[in-house]
Amino acid sequence: MRFAWVLLLVLGACAVVSAEKQADATFLKRQLQVLNLLRHLNQPLTDPELTAFKDSFSPLNNLNKFKDPAAVRDFVELVTTGKLLERDAIFSLFNPRHRAQMVALFKVLHGAVDYDTFFKSAVWSRDLTNPRQFLYAFSVAVLHREDCRGVILPPAYEVTPHMFLTTDVVRKAYQAKMTRTPMVIPMRFTGSVNNPEQRVAYFGEDVGMNSHHSHWHMDFPFWWRSEEFGEQKDRQGELFFYMHHQMVARFDAERLSNNLPVVEPLEWDQKIVEGFAPGATYENGQEFPMRPDNMNFGDLPWLTIQDMKIVEGRIRDAIASGFVKTTDAGLISLNNTAGIDLLGGLVESSARSVNPMFYGQLHNDGHVMLSKVTDPQQRYGMPPGVMEHFETATRDPAFFRLHKHVDNLFKMHKDQLPPYAASELEFPEVTIEAVKVIGTCKASTPNQLITYFDESHIDLKNAVHAEDQKQEVDIKAVVSRLNHEPFKYVITINAKKPVRGIVRVFLTPKFNWFGQQMPLDVSRWGFIELDHFPVSLQHGDNVVTRSSADSAVTIPEPRGFSQLMGDVQKSIRGEQVFTYDKYYRHCGFPHRLLLPKGKPEGMTYKLYVVVTDYDKDIVTAGMKPEEIESLPSLGYCGVMDGKIPDGKPMGFPFDRRVVSEEQFLTPNMKVVDLTIKNVKQKPIE
Repeated sequence: MRFAWVLLLVLGACAVVSAEKQADATFLKRQLQVLNLLRHLNQPLTDPELTAFKDSFSPLNNLNKFKDPAAVRDFVELVTTGKLLERDAIFSLFNPRHRAQMVALFKVLHGAVDYDTFFKSAVWSRDLTNPRQFLYAFSVAVLHREDCRGVILPPAYEVTPHMFLTTDVVRKAYQAKMTRTPMVIPMRFTGSVNNPEQRVAYFGEDVGMNSHHSHWHMDFPFWWRSEEFGEQKDRQGELFFYMHHQMVARFDAERLSNNLPVVEPLEWDQKIVEGFAPGATYENGQEFPMRPDNMNFGDLPWLTIQDMKIVEGRIRDAIASGFVKTTDAGLISLNNTAGIDLLGGLVESSARSVNPMFYGQLHNDGHVMLSKVTDPQQRYGMPPGVMEHFETATRDPAFFRLHKHVDNLFKMHKDQLPPYAASELEFPEVTIEAVKVIGTCKASTPNQLITYFDESHIDLKNAVHAEDQKQEVDIKAVVSRLNHEPFKYVITINAKKPVRGIVRVFLTPKFNWFGQQMPLDVSRWGFIELDHFPVSLQHGDNVVTRSSADSAVTIPEPRGFSQLMGDVQKSIRGEQVFTYDKYYRHCGFPHRLLLPKGKPEGMTYKLYVVVTDYDKDIVTAGMKPEEIESLPSLGYCGVMDGKIPDGKPMGFPFDRRVVSEEQFLTPNMKVVDLTIKNVKQKPIE
């Protein structure tokens, strides 16, 4: 349940917001059907209800129940002519043929006029299509259908465990299954102590972050056409920039926490210094390719390094000139608040790119270039590398090098914009008097927070074949994951009159790798957004208390497959109540990763708190603060429908150059030092 707490000690007022509802029989049935459909995707359906649907339903006999009957005919033709990707082949969203087939299926599922037709179409197509191709199309359809709002998809790492686990874990899971021995299997991060990159593997290989990255690209598919599918993706290009920008900033903070320098951007004509050995295997038995140290990019049969340089040169020219060329030879200005959204669509390149033929798809092609770097000419038939799947990409340190390179293009654009004027930064008659951060652990002191590693369990039932549910064995993987103590912000704000504001909270390392304190204009690009939330301020001093659990950028740990199944079945039997939230988001940074690790001796950060004018920032007139609070993971994942409520540029006010730190820090801002200490065991609360 999401709660938002704004505590005004002067008035003793407290506001609580909840968007949860009690599930009725219809919702419970749908939730159970979705879970059953996603069990053992690589095996034919065995559930009696679902097999009955599969045998009795024909899309061609129900064309009147689809918005686009032609799309149904097209997909059925792919099935009947045997043109679909083979069941045991490896699906890649970056492969144009694979993607076109997936979109053909998505059109069928998304275009069903009611839930019953949608679900029966999904059941009918499940065993006819490639499992991961089906999973992606089905998941995106569930996320975007109004009649599926609130339906919870099980964690991605429990639906397709092979994409998240190392080979040794999967092998032991099969051994446990064959001997029918319940087992908890420890999983280690890749690499060894001989590889410095292994120090930050806990971050790049965190299953929650992998899942977040995957779901972000389901909420905001680069192939999405609003004119075709009907739903506008508000500020998708800017979200693409900001979410990945934040991932790079977090990675840099983890590197500094482990005495490593910040990540260097890769270059097309330079060596990829860090190699990577995934140590993982696809479901069909093929191994993910490894990349030795100091590999060079190579030309692909359809794409050369020179092509990448030409496209990037055009993007750089557009940024430098402040204008983007359209397909009809027109010009659109970049040098305004909306320019970053335009540039994001251009760089990705999403279907929203104003000129994809001219500006290419730098980001997407960069992923493919890295994926195929060990066999660029495809002589040896190597399978796709981890960079060719959103579920696995962040495991490779080169992911962050690629995105640092892309992020520098966005920084180049932002640095072209004029610094904010004092009138754009100030919130007249509002002053932040004090900021304090308090942890809940007994060992905590004010403005000192604690991180630690604890165990997280992953259900492996879907990693091994099972003839029926009775044959399933309780097999889990256990992995050590970063976590932090709960904490709260206590912010004292003085207002000369009753006003509403939006509080923005950012964190950044105080010192660089050389131990030097960084000036604000340097450190601002590495700011990590921790939260932003609305407040109602009364005349005088207001003490605002905000729990870290309510962060606008994170989501809590998802319920596992088995727990979800058990909760739904108990609710159907009337043994407990199942609640759901129609605003539930699968996209969102894992809450346990809200804070960087810090160091055992303590690492100093700067915490910046800014309060801005709610009534000037809000996009939709009359939108109430509690409506904003009902939208989870708003910071990195935007909204699924309508407009993002906060109209300020993402990262404001630190997204533009700072000429003078003294003049920049207006009374409505406050900065304090914060220490993050990493301990060996979970501290006592």
